[in-house]
Amino acid sequence: MTQPKQTLLLDKEAILLDSCDSLFVTDELINESIIPYFPFLESIFYDLLQRLDLEHNVTFLGVSTKHAFLPGYYDYIFNLISKNGKKLIQWQILDATETYNHQKRQQQTYQEAIIFSKDNSNRKQR
Repeated sequence: MTQPKQTLLLDKEAILLDSCDSLFVTDELINESIIPYFPFLESIFYDLLQRLDLEHNVTFLGVSTKHAFLPGYYDYIFNLISKNGKKLIQWQILDATETYNHQKRQQQTYQEAIIFSKDNSNRKQR
């Protein structure tokens, strides 16, 4: 199953140049800095620029946002690309909510099984 994703194109000042708008609409944000709208991006952007100069891509897994338009968990993939002779940042937002919720359910089931097996072995020892 493919994950729904949105691809945004930013310049090195975090100005939004383009977006496919698959997950949320960006009409009001085109040609504006998107940093004020994404606290996560605000906290990592300048470090991200330095890392992208050194690495092919930078990925952040399981990011949770406070936005009503992005409920859930997302994987962020940043790439440095060249377009019309300019270095730009391609930001892919993959909706991984279903995957992470499934992992949480599996972990919960596993932890409960351990707890209940310890509880039953303690009762047998009495």
